[in-house]
Order: sequence, then structure tokens, then C-alpha cells
Amino acid sequence: MHELPLVFFTVLGQSAAGLFLLAYIAKKMGSIDDNQLKTANIIGFIIVMVGLGIGALHVGQPLRFFNMLLGVGRSPMSNEAFLSGVFVGCAAATLFFTHFVKQAALRELSNIAAVISGLAFVWSIPQVYNIATIANWDTQFTTLQMWTTLFVGGGALAMAIGARGLGLTSFLVGTFAIFASRASYQAFLGETAPALSAEQTGFWGFQVIVLAIALAAFVGFAIKQRSPKVPLLTCAAAVLLAELSGRIAFYNLWQITM
Repeated sequence: MHELPLVFFTVLGQSAAGLFLLAYIAKKMGSIDDNQLKTANIIGFIIVMVGLGIGALHVGQPLRFFNMLLGVGRSPMSNEAFLSGVFVGCAAATLFFTHFVKQAALRELSNIAAVISGLAFVWSIPQVYNIATIANWDTQFTTLQMWTTLFVGGGALAMAIGARGLGLTSFLVGTFAIFASRASYQAFLGETAPALSAEQTGFWGFQVIVLAIALAAFVGFAIKQRSPKVPLLTCAAAVLLAELSGRIAFYNLWQITM
């Protein structure tokens, strides 16, 4: 658990990007209204700012963040830092043109930019960890789990703000990908780092159990056509905790190949 700031930074950032994406699509589909979209954007902005604030603890001194930008275009870490800033900036602009200077056209452009920059930010994250010297990370499973958080975390949050159908679909896609790939992932790690992998059983077990419970709850709400806000918010929070647990296991796999 030596990289907790990065655990929160990546999971919360990816979930916020997923919420921005799904809420925008849901609004275009007519399944949520303007107020629900505004709520989604506020929640997404708060979540990504919390993630960014906690992630800043990793660099120690705040000014070091600007040093990280010197390698934009050639350094995956610099690209990640830059795109996280662009995402936050576009998200802030969306809220600004929604609540302070009410300009519909600029709000729309900012929202589209937030969705696109959020996806670019999520894409940049696994580029940082596909390192040849760290066999446990240099695999397609790293990329997969970074994207599944967008679907799982974003889907759970989307359901909580009212995008029930699209949110459930996203959550189903993400959880199916996690469950379907887990055996192969464990087999891969059993060859590259059996001892380290065994130590993460508790974290992965918590993730899978919570996701399974949340899946059953979300499906139950959909079948009964009842979606009380408090249980949905509780499920969304539990899902984020599950993804944080899975990400802790990922960072605990850090090991230089000899």
C-alpha cells in the first residue's frame, strides 16, 4: 500500500471521466434532464478534484507538478499529468458556463471537451505502467483494468444521478470484463510473481465480492423499477471502494525484473 495517493488519483479520475461520458450520452439520449446532467458534472468535478488533490501528495512539493509537464509528448508520466490538468480545466469550464456565466454554446463545447479529455486522460494512465522492467505491469491486463474502472465506477455513479439504463449497461460491461479476465490475470501473475500475487488475495477478494453484491443490487433495482437514491449512492460508494481495493493490489505488484 505504498502508493495510496496514486491509487486514489487513478481510480477517482477514471470514475469521474466515466461519469462525464455517460451523463453526457444519457442527456443526448433523453434519459436524464438538464438538472441531472448538472448534478453529474458537479459530482464528477468534485471526485476528480479529490483524486487530484490526494494524488498531489505523491509528488511531495506542489511545484514539482509543473516540472512533470516538461516532458509532454515524450514522457508518459508528463502526458498523464498534462491530460489530467486538461480534464480538470474542461470540467471546471463546464461548471463555470453552467452556473456562473450561463452560455449554452460554451457550456456544450466545454462539456464535450471534458468528455474527450477525460477519455484521453484514462488512455494515458496505462501508458505510464507498461514498463518492460516490471513484468507484473507490462501486460494487457494493466490497460484492461484501467478502462474497466471507467465503466464500473462511472456506471455506478451514472446510475446514482439518474442515468439508470446506460449506467447499468456500463457497469455490466465493466464487471463482466473484470470477472472474465480475473482467472487469466491470476494465471499470468502466478508465473511472474506468485508470492506477491498471493499476498493480494484479500484485496482482490474484497473487490470481487463487493462488485458482485453491487451488481445484484443494481439489477434488482432495474427489475423492480425502483431506484431509491440512498441505496444507489451507497452502492456507488461501495463500488469505488472495491475499485480502490483492486488498485491497491495492482500497485503492490511493483517488482523490478532481475
